[in-house]
Amino acid sequence: MSALAGKRVLVTRAADDQEELAALLRAHRAEPVALPCIEFAEPLDAAPLRAALSGLRSGSPPDFVVLASPHAADRFLAQVGADHLRGVVIAVAGSGTAKRIEERGLRVLVPPHGTGAEALVELLAPRARGKNVLLPRAEGGNSALVEGLERAGARVTAVTLYRTVPAARAAPEGARLLRAGRIDAISFASGTAARGFAALFGDEAASLAARAVVACMGKTCAADARSAGLRVDAVADGGLPQLVAAVEEALSHSEPPT
Repeated sequence: MSALAGKRVLVTRAADDQEELAALLRAHRAEPVALPCIEFAEPLDAAPLRAALSGLRSGSPPDFVVLASPHAADRFLAQVGADHLRGVVIAVAGSGTAKRIEERGLRVLVPPHGTGAEALVELLAPRARGKNVLLPRAEGGNSALVEGLERAGARVTAVTLYRTVPAARAAPEGARLLRAGRIDAISFASGTAARGFAALFGDEAASLAARAVVACMGKTCAADARSAGLRVDAVADGGLPQLVAAVEEALSHSEPPT
């Protein structure tokens, strides 16, 4: 039986970005508990994004568009419209994002192994030399993706599609279960979510997190969580499925402190 069976796992992603991770947890018979620690906001300067969208609509598309998350895919496609992307190859970081694109009948490239910036660079490097690549992304997105594609000879235009900001308030039920010691594990899919958790709970954040197993998606997320004063028990090397596996592994080897 899975170590996740019957366990409550806090999902700290934004409210409209919860379902993919929640579904993976339910598939392992865990009980996902929503406590969004981040929210999405419009870019402070939307001019570069407007210029990129105008180019797409006027018939001057890039050779590739790179979308690194389901939320980025939904937001970008809502603004540009699928018809303007029919001749564009769209590279994505994982199966969840690919599904959003394929549902609209568009061409998708997905890394055969791994997720994130390194996998996307490996996927596109042989194809992107001398090509125009549009990267609509979160403000302050991973610079490794831009740098890797530029080293491969691509002409990269990175535009801010949205900002990720700390949540304004904690979801009441998730916060109640956390304070009652009834959360078995906390999952952070980004460093912003970990920092948002620390901002939401202030001085009590570290002690609340210490009552559960804490798992982070990637080394950068883990470093941000530790910088926010949170103990980290497991670090996933990959995407959301690997994050779930890291939570399961940590739960199978340790009991949350009482």
